[in-house]
Amino acid sequence: MLNEFFHFFVTMVKIILIGFMGAGKSTIGAKLSELLGIPFVDTDHEIERLKGKSIDSIFNDEGEASFRQLERQMINFLSMIDTEFVLSVGGGLPCFNNLMLTLKQMGTTVYLKCPTDLLAERLMHDTQVRPLINGLNKEEVIQFIDQKLLEREPVYNQADLIISEEWSAESILRRLLPRKS
Repeated sequence: MLNEFFHFFVTMVKIILIGFMGAGKSTIGAKLSELLGIPFVDTDHEIERLKGKSIDSIFNDEGEASFRQLERQMINFLSMIDTEFVLSVGGGLPCFNNLMLTLKQMGTTVYLKCPTDLLAERLMHDTQVRPLINGLNKEEVIQFIDQKLLEREPVYNQADLIISEEWSAESILRRLLPRKS
């Protein structure tokens, strides 16, 4: 069964990493694209580049609804591209505008599932650049994560592959990539 998945996974060569903010999507995506020799795209970085301002500024200036619209436009654009890539999407992206369905049609979706305490630890180091948790203390961040995961996990769990172990990026990459004979 696992060999069948790896054959499917490698032949698709459009890998979409989803999961909560702080799960490691950007880090793992960049390393995976390097190993596969294909481009890496991070929707948040692309939106920042196109708008000329940070995600936090977009949230503050234009609101979350406007940001979610930008995400939808980005995914619609990427879904039309006929080339290989590794894609990291914002934590909420799959949960809005029925985008999980679009992501699954684009390629192989991989949910990087992390426990709340690990997410909170990672996120506490950069609350200033995370608009949804900006200004929250650790207890509030944990409560926020628990609430959002309750809402989002039914969507995240639709991914083609769920990686729920606390592994390093390198270990996750070894699990994703088929062994060479």
